[in-house]
Amino acid sequence: MKQIFPILYVIFLMINIVAGLILSCYPMFNMGINTVVICVAALFSYWVNKGSFKSAFTISLAFIIPLFTLIEFIMGLLMPSQLEDNWGIIAILCLMAFNGCLIYAIAKRSANQVKNKPSQDCKSS
Repeated sequence: MKQIFPILYVIFLMINIVAGLILSCYPMFNMGINTVVICVAALFSYWVNKGSFKSAFTISLAFIIPLFTLIEFIMGLLMPSQLEDNWGIIAILCLMAFNGCLIYAIAKRSANQVKNKPSQDCKSS
């Protein structure tokens, strides 16, 4: 499963770019925002897959990251194609920041649990 996520993000990125170039109802501004959303999600997914998280954290983040990416992508599709007074960009940035903070907090928690884990060398009698 770890090997399939990068391939899926590359496929979604290519589909997004081709759709933005072909469809007249998909503005270039929105295509650019959604390209950034897909790239950031790929980086977050890479961070989770390469990190030394506990398996429960990795599994739950494997569901949370694509869910947030889908929400951000839909917001990117439906938002107005202008930078000024665009609440969609603010909402997407807030979701990305929340996602990044969640991954960072889980990384710190996993690192602390590994550091504080008692050694298995001592046998109690």
